[in-house]
Amino acid sequence: MTEPASFVGRCRDSAGLLVETDEDRPSLEATRFGAEVLALTGSGPEAADLGFVAGARRGPAYAMHRGGELSLGATYYALRLHELAGIAVPAPAETGAWVASILVRDGSVGVDMDDLFYGIRSLLILALRLDRPAEDAVREFLGRCTADGGGCALEPGHSADIERTYCAVAILQWLGADDDQLAAQRHAGFATACDDGRGHIKMRPAEPAWSLASAYWGARTVQLLGLPWRWEALGSAVRECARPDGGYSAHDESTLWETYCALRVRRITAVRQGQPT
Repeated sequence: MTEPASFVGRCRDSAGLLVETDEDRPSLEATRFGAEVLALTGSGPEAADLGFVAGARRGPAYAMHRGGELSLGATYYALRLHELAGIAVPAPAETGAWVASILVRDGSVGVDMDDLFYGIRSLLILALRLDRPAEDAVREFLGRCTADGGGCALEPGHSADIERTYCAVAILQWLGADDDQLAAQRHAGFATACDDGRGHIKMRPAEPAWSLASAYWGARTVQLLGLPWRWEALGSAVRECARPDGGYSAHDESTLWETYCALRVRRITAVRQGQPT
C-alpha cells in the first residue's frame, strides 16, 4: 500500500499541475484537494500549485479553470490554498467586497446553500464579516432551507441532506449569536438519523446510499455539534476504502476529493478517540 502523497503526485500533469482522476485539465478544485491531502500528510502546496492559483485570479476573484468564469467556489478554493501555504491573499478587501456583493442582493440571499457556504468560508479566511442586514438575510435563507424535523436543503423546497446540513451548521456557528447556536443544535437529530448503524453516514436518513463525501460532511456536522458517535465504526468503514495506489474511493478509482474526505474523517475519528493523528 503506497502513501496518499504518492497518489497526489500521480495526479500531476506534465506541467506539474493537479488534475482530478475523472477530468482532463487542471482546476482549482483538484489543486485545493491535492494540497489538502499533502497538508494532512505533512507537507503542503507545491510551487506549481501556487502558480496555478495566481493564474486563476481575474480582478477581485478566481475562476475554477484558467479562462473560466469567476465563481464563489473557485474563490474559496484559492483562498484556502493561500491559507494552507501561509501566504497573504492579494487585495483581500477587494475580494471580500466581491464575495459580499454576490451573496446578498437587494436584501436577500442570491445564491444556493453551496455558494453561500463558499462565500462565508471565504469571508472567514479573510477575517471579514457581512453587515448586519446581510447577516439577517442569511439567517432568513437558512430558515427557509430547514426542514420541519431539522436538516437543511440546497434551496428552499428541496429535500434536506447531510451536505447542506453541515453547511448550515457551520454558517450558523459563524454567525455566532445565541439564537444561531440554538438553531444549529436543532439539526442534531437529522445528523443522527443519517447513521446506518454499520459505520456509514448516509446522505439522507431514508436513502441507503452513502459515500466518503457523505461520511465527511456527516463527521464534520457531528464534530461541530459535539454529538456522541460510534467513531470506531466510522473510522473502520473509511479505512476499508483505501486503495493500493495510496488514494481512497468508495468505488473503484481513487480521487483527490475522496482521498481528502477519507483523511479528514480519519483525523476526526482519531482525535475523538484520543488516538495519535
